[in-house]
Amino acid sequence: MERYAELNSGAVLFPGIPATADGSEVVVWVETHITQGACAYPITPSTNMGGGYQLAVASGQKNLWGEALAFLELESEHSSASTCEGFAVAGGRVANFTSGQGLILMKEVLYVIAGKRLPVVFHIGARALTSQGLNIHAGHDDVMGVADCGWGMLFARNVQEAADLALIARRAAEESETPFFNIQDGFLTTHTIESLQLPELELMKQFVGDPNSEHRLRDLMDPAHPIMSGVVQNQDSYMKGKIAQRYFYDRIPQIMQRVMDEFYSLTGRRYAPVMEYRLDDAEFAIVGMGSLLETATATAKYLR
Repeated sequence: MERYAELNSGAVLFPGIPATADGSEVVVWVETHITQGACAYPITPSTNMGGGYQLAVASGQKNLWGEALAFLELESEHSSASTCEGFAVAGGRVANFTSGQGLILMKEVLYVIAGKRLPVVFHIGARALTSQGLNIHAGHDDVMGVADCGWGMLFARNVQEAADLALIARRAAEESETPFFNIQDGFLTTHTIESLQLPELELMKQFVGDPNSEHRLRDLMDPAHPIMSGVVQNQDSYMKGKIAQRYFYDRIPQIMQRVMDEFYSLTGRRYAPVMEYRLDDAEFAIVGMGSLLETATATAKYLR
């Protein structure tokens, strides 16, 4: 945690609440405060995220704007993704938690969510896919299997980043009208207890904003403003629609950088689309995603 202590040494409004938690707990902390609901189906190693959200619902917890939370457990991951789609189409702020085969089962729906520009955030406990054998532990097979679906993908290297990127992903999703995955390594981050600076309630409220604000989310089911969505299109119209999607993706790098810069100004914790460590005079570079970079960073420091 040396680098976080270093970053937080300046005067910032929200340095964080010192805490210990695992990656699942911090995602639940963020999402039960900023969302209106979640839809999920339990699958290891993301089950604790959905279970934690459901516990908050059962306890009568409300979000930061005083709204009662909702949770739906469907009969499969495919159905939970479809329910998130409906929740978002109606203008709601919703989350999902999944892993492995469950994420692959959702793939059909993921294309639709992206095509409709629905700014949802799904939290992934990245896991190896079952092939010649069942493996429930960390691997990026699942997220690489849906990398072509049109979603933004953020990879957390540790528990601190799992919490912070949950907020950053939400802001980036809603400003770019693009769904995002917030990805942490299964078990290695989802179940490992670490020290962190937990995001404050006022930070989350200020940084993400009220989901009922007109400029945050759009209700596509509003009868006062009827539109067609998800219609059948032949070649000419479909081609134009696909080309029109480029407008949204072209904006993402600038939006992401601006959102990360704002987060830094509020918390002192710096993020970038690609984060560097001691590369100025390096002869070799390791490029990676997820918890690998905790070890790679420590190794580079040691070798230096």
